Amino acid sequence: MLSILSFVFPKEGIQINTNLFLRFPNIKTFLKTEESKYADISEILEYHQAEIMENISDLSIDTLKNLKDSVYNIADSLIAEMPTDTLAEEKNYNDITTAKQPGSVLQQLEYPEGNKNVLYPFFDHLRNLNQSGELIRILHYGDSQIEGDRISSYIRNELQKEFGGSGIGMFAPVIIKGTNISMDLKLNGSWERFTMHSIKNRNIFHNRLGALMSFGRFAPINSFDNKMFFGEINLHKSNITYAKTRKFKQCRVFYGYNEKPFIAELKYKENTLDAELIGTSKQLNTLKWDIDGSLDEITISFKGEDSPDVYAIALDDHSGIAVDNIPLRGSSGTDFTKTDLAFLRSMYQKINAKLIIMQFGVNLVPYAVDDYSYYEKQFYKQLKTLKGLRPDICILVIGVSDMSQNINGRLVSYSNVVKIRDAQKNAAFKAGCAFWDMYEAMGGKNSMPAWVNNKPPLARTDYTHFTWKGSVVISKMFYEALMKDYNEYLKNENINN
Repeated sequence: MLSILSFVFPKEGIQINTNLFLRFPNIKTFLKTEESKYADISEILEYHQAEIMENISDLSIDTLKNLKDSVYNIADSLIAEMPTDTLAEEKNYNDITTAKQPGSVLQQLEYPEGNKNVLYPFFDHLRNLNQSGELIRILHYGDSQIEGDRISSYIRNELQKEFGGSGIGMFAPVIIKGTNISMDLKLNGSWERFTMHSIKNRNIFHNRLGALMSFGRFAPINSFDNKMFFGEINLHKSNITYAKTRKFKQCRVFYGYNEKPFIAELKYKENTLDAELIGTSKQLNTLKWDIDGSLDEITISFKGEDSPDVYAIALDDHSGIAVDNIPLRGSSGTDFTKTDLAFLRSMYQKINAKLIIMQFGVNLVPYAVDDYSYYEKQFYKQLKTLKGLRPDICILVIGVSDMSQNINGRLVSYSNVVKIRDAQKNAAFKAGCAFWDMYEAMGGKNSMPAWVNNKPPLARTDYTHFTWKGSVVISKMFYEALMKDYNEYLKNENINN
């Protein structure tokens, strides 16, 4: 009877109401004997065997295993803003072939019309670091795929080994609990975090979010009762991160827009190392302390009737490379132009930003649409705007990773992953940015289950996020592609000189 019912039941199901369908599986589903065909990633696993097996101070701990990506319906908000026109009149780059060479596990960087010069301003700064002695910043923006300092931390460590520098970089004073393993951060006081959601919900009446797309306060906005507020940020070196991350030499606090003076103190345990009375401000300012690299913890203490907007804390060296991990949970990378761009430009200038890495896409995948030209246009607008903030800033887009869904008991790639990847690549090329195809680097279609099923697992069982070991593997693939082109740049410069 069930077999007969399976033959006559409508394939598309019966609609009960607007949101509910009644479906019955076809008997052919049960009679199928073929196994799901996942991508063959054996060459990737063999090439990166050392990274898969090594355990750097327990870095294999998957700190995100209990965290869910609290994706609000970003796709719906984007779709609501779909333009009626498309990018059809602009050049289309979808016909560009994969950058992975036959027989190679290296997924190369791709460039608009093959023009590798788009990264040369950044490469110039790398080459001249020994002479310039400057500290240059790489801002790594992304979604939940980079939470926990995943991917960023490996890139940071390798670049600092090669070009100098130390420290975790720049981070928000108030972060989502459990999303950073490279520094133990504890807060005391009435801290509150403000983000793009705060602007949309009208909890704040300005859009100065700064480079981290958020800020924190230890006192309420518009407090008029002369009450004294305090806030402390205790920073302790993490034991489960790279050694260079734990050897910072300076601490800077980026703040501004406080209506009343406040006191800022730097403490080591219970001892005050420095204290300053900070006056009122209507602009972005920097509070700086030199740090003894042997200190295993510091506390930044604030007290006042009003709090400044605290945009970032940076733990860096005085020179070399700083790489900032900036996860924007629930984002698809389309909110930058909704912030105060003049303020963002001033912060980019103050922190000496030279490269922006943009890594988004997983929040779009579960909400499939037929046409992603709307996203391509919005993402292009972000890239073009950010590139225009500073004359020598470069942008490198990392495309969306593979993601799997369960279809009749089989794990297959979401059908729209390639469409989103293509939209990101088109936007990157049209904006004059480099592109790295993470989807192809992983192995392409149906590669995520192979990463999940590996021993040890390289991706989590949500078939979306990498484990720590998986993030190290994918980071190394990206880093090797970046350094390949940097070394090619050096060779060309030597020939020309």
